[in-house]
Amino acid sequence: MEPWMIVVILGAAAIVYALMLPKRQVNKTADKEQMVREVEATLEQYMADIERENEELVELIGQMKQDMTSRQLAQQEQLAEMRQRLVQLEQQHTQAETRLSEVEQGNRLAASASALGTQQETAAAAQESGQSAANDTETDQEEAKQPSIRDRYPELFELHAQGKSMEAIAKFTGLQKGEVQLILQLAKREGSL
Repeated sequence: MEPWMIVVILGAAAIVYALMLPKRQVNKTADKEQMVREVEATLEQYMADIERENEELVELIGQMKQDMTSRQLAQQEQLAEMRQRLVQLEQQHTQAETRLSEVEQGNRLAASASALGTQQETAAAAQESGQSAANDTETDQEEAKQPSIRDRYPELFELHAQGKSMEAIAKFTGLQKGEVQLILQLAKREGSL
């Protein structure tokens, strides 16, 4: 090849290169603008996502507040109902205690009346027995001397001498309390106690 041709080819290549060079800069500027637009679009999308999430969070918090308010109202209603039940139970308890004390007083009065009646019956029986015993003693002395009450109930008098109560003596000997009292009263009249 001839040298002038080489120079022409090199010149043409330089021209083509020069023409391409501004396109690259234009492309770089376009690429930068495109990149800025993409970044802006990404940021806008990110901001929209954050705003949407914030709205969901605010909505969730509002719903939680409503739930808490409804729970508090339900608990306050339950508390009011429990207070009412407590008042009713206290009233019932007071009524039950009143009835119980009335029943206990009635039982005490009945027991006192019963004990008084038993003592009166025992005393009457003792007087009758004492009178009949006095009559019997006179006839017995005339006929023959019989064993005394002390001889008939030695265990009873021994327990009495030890200081045992009427109930304990009655329980141990198998006699009724009234019988034990009667025997002790007869022994006093007989003079052997």
